[in-house]
Amino acid sequence: MNLVIKIALGVILAVVIMGISAALIEFYAEQEMQESLQRQQNRIKQQHEAKLRDQKIQRLLTIKENEKKAEDQRSARAKQQAWYAWYNKRESKGCDNWQSDRHMVECINKKMDLKSEFETVWNSQHNLYQQ
Repeated sequence: MNLVIKIALGVILAVVIMGISAALIEFYAEQEMQESLQRQQNRIKQQHEAKLRDQKIQRLLTIKENEKKAEDQRSARAKQQAWYAWYNKRESKGCDNWQSDRHMVECINKKMDLKSEFETVWNSQHNLYQQ
């Protein structure tokens, strides 16, 4: 009888140990799954935040690009208006109605000379402002 009790206690002890082991394994497996899920959620959150940052940077770059284009257009308009004013003050008399081919060539050459002079003055004045 003593042997039967020892065997029964051994079996009970083995079942208890197996039960505890199974519970511990299940606990650690569940804990590992939760940590893995948390890491995955953090990775997704970081990716989302990075995407939002990239989109914000892209929007800011687009805004800056558009502002630069607008400034370039304003500058080009101002330069064109300044050129017209410059030319109208210095235009040779009679160049608005050419009398001959020779007269046309003279007027065009004069306009080209005035344009070159204007560009020199414009660039020298605007390079001073930019520095």
